[in-house]
Amino acid sequence: MRSDTAVRQLEYAVASKLEDDAWGHWESTVYGEVFDHVEANGTSADMAAVVGHISESVRDGHRPDPADVKAHADTLMTAGGKPLTDGGEE
Repeated sequence: MRSDTAVRQLEYAVASKLEDDAWGHWESTVYGEVFDHVEANGTSADMAAVVGHISESVRDGHRPDPADVKAHADTLMTAGGKPLTDGGEE
């Protein structure tokens, strides 16, 4: 999933859970850097999980901080408990 698609998916998911127009386009694009990070380093499943995480938080009345969302995304993309690397040699 591309980062711009993730933004749209987040908008749809959140809009279906809120009774008012409390979620604007700007708010969903706040996570754009996180989506770009996941697009570059993760899989479509990782992206869907990040969108789901944000959506669930909003449903519970909380708007997660982008730094917290990035930290969550990094845990999804961490294999074997080791942080993501660029694959380079030391």
